Amino acid sequence: MSDFTTSNPAPKIVHLDMLDTDYAKMSAGEAIPEDKKQRLASEHYDFEQLGQKIARYRYADLDRQGRDDILCSIGSTAELFSLSDLEEFNHRLRYTGRFYLTQGERQQVINWLQDELGVELSA
Repeated sequence: MSDFTTSNPAPKIVHLDMLDTDYAKMSAGEAIPEDKKQRLASEHYDFEQLGQKIARYRYADLDRQGRDDILCSIGSTAELFSLSDLEEFNHRLRYTGRFYLTQGERQQVINWLQDELGVELSA
């Protein structure tokens, strides 16, 4: 028999720069109103995952690139971006070395969240 304590390295501790309440909110996810869920095809959207992305955007103390990544993920889920949009994102990433959305692209996702899910986010 092998001894598991000697073969496994010590656990890695990651210190998070956030409040416990913010972590709890991110874990629980943003509550999306039932009437808004019913308007959208539930088989097309994972509302729990969308709620977690929204909560992470709000509470994770992310930089602009991190927030843009979440907005892009939500926009892709909602099919707000075309293939040419995604190609433009990749082109910008290759050209600048960082991922970002333009103000108009951010606003497009924020408007969709507000109009379709009743979720208010700031740009």
